[in-house]
Amino acid sequence: MHPIIKVMLVGGKADGLLVSVADDATEVSVTPAQYGAPSGQPLSYRIVSQTIDDERYYFGVFSEAHQDSDKLTRVALTRGMKKMFC
Repeated sequence: MHPIIKVMLVGGKADGLLVSVADDATEVSVTPAQYGAPSGQPLSYRIVSQTIDDERYYFGVFSEAHQDSDKLTRVALTRGMKKMFC
């Protein structure tokens, strides 16, 4: 059994959703009900990790445009993943 990690989704209709996945997952699929839509197609997010101030954070990116290092750092700070930068 693999440990569970928290993944912040970035981009797409599920932007801002925090999901739990196994630490060896490379992709997560989100259903319309999970992102608050009455209907639609499931969305796929690729899981990436980034080290910020010696801590590892996990993100689900909807597209390559959302994988920018500076953007993910801002996401970690503004969405409460990281309380403050030292």
